[in-house]
Amino acid sequence: MNEVSERVRGWFADGKRVVLATLVDTDGPSPRDPGAMFAVSSEHDLAGAISGGCVESTLVDVADSIFEGAAPRRNSFGPDDDFDGGPTCGGTLHVVTRELDRATFEAFVSAQERGEPFALALTVDPPFTMRVLRDDDAINRCDERTFVLRFGPPARMYVIGAVDVARPLLAYAKVLGFEVTIIDPRAPFAVPSRFPGAEVLVAWPDEVLEKAPIDERTAIVSLAHDPKFDVPGISAALRSSAGYIGAMGSRGTTARRADALREQGFSDADLARLHAPIGLDLGARSPEEIALAVVAEIVKERHGGAGGSLRLGTGPIRNSVLVTA
Repeated sequence: MNEVSERVRGWFADGKRVVLATLVDTDGPSPRDPGAMFAVSSEHDLAGAISGGCVESTLVDVADSIFEGAAPRRNSFGPDDDFDGGPTCGGTLHVVTRELDRATFEAFVSAQERGEPFALALTVDPPFTMRVLRDDDAINRCDERTFVLRFGPPARMYVIGAVDVARPLLAYAKVLGFEVTIIDPRAPFAVPSRFPGAEVLVAWPDEVLEKAPIDERTAIVSLAHDPKFDVPGISAALRSSAGYIGAMGSRGTTARRADALREQGFSDADLARLHAPIGLDLGARSPEEIALAVVAEIVKERHGGAGGSLRLGTGPIRNSVLVTA
């Protein structure tokens, strides 16, 4: 729901009806994890995905039948099914499709905007009811015939340095669901209009990070290239529980920065948490390409990927790590 909610909000505002397909279970390989959603409006606007293209056209037909009065349903799409060739990954997708009522959607949006943990509960048998649950007891009472998708506050990204790379990094991070804060003590650089959708702070990074909410889903990215900002900011980051800490700079800059951090008492084990030079080796040159290399590394670390070319590997192309929404 996270990735389609903005589109769905607009459809309801325009007076359209909405059918929502939810992936509630998989057998074998699947291009998406359970919880993936695909929304269809009554005017055939589309948002989200269940399979990346294998079953969506069939789900549009299912949505049309529901708009015309058919009951909600559960479908299982396997590789031997005669529709668009079936899921090419070889697995079976179990999908519940039902009309999304506006009251349930508004309850979801309200819970999301509160920034508190909640869950979306969908029964996998008729009548396929969908509810938003905010109470842990109610969530824990759900039985095995209810698919429960948990939501929490969005992951955070703190970017040190309001530089050119920070702009495309912000755009990529927003797509990945991060709440982004740009930190730079230089007021001419830290201009909110340069970074739409981000919190922009004219402040020293260590002062912000020492008080900021940080957990294992947090990414802290230093793009400043300046030890006056880098070293204090990274010091604060290393003292936090952030799941990803990265810093831009040449290998020479990286070595000098490491020496400065050791002088502040950080051990080699502490410095092993720091991804520097930052990013995957994509041969990036432009700010947009560098930002892409950075977010690629963040995704790699989040899901435990290897970071190499899939064509050179063997075995499943997706690992079993599942991160809740």
